[in-house]
Amino acid sequence: MPEDLTTPATMARDAIAAEVRAEMARQSKTLADLGDVLGVSRQSMHLRLRGHQPFRGEELVLIARYLGVLTEQFVRPAPERAEAGAA
Repeated sequence: MPEDLTTPATMARDAIAAEVRAEMARQSKTLADLGDVLGVSRQSMHLRLRGHQPFRGEELVLIARYLGVLTEQFVRPAPERAEAGAA
């Protein structure tokens, strides 16, 4: 049975992946760069960045540290991110 793409868990996973991708783009980092940081294959990194596999908490901490951002940037609701950026 196909996965329901509208569940809160799936939507959160997709939103987190989108935030990681956006920060990667801002810093010109590649899938291979993050894969090296996490010690995972390009295939595993691709699955995470597309929202097909969730990031683990410790992975988000490592990514945030590598990119020089707060971990919460990846998990805050969009309105909070916009307000934080405007401050």
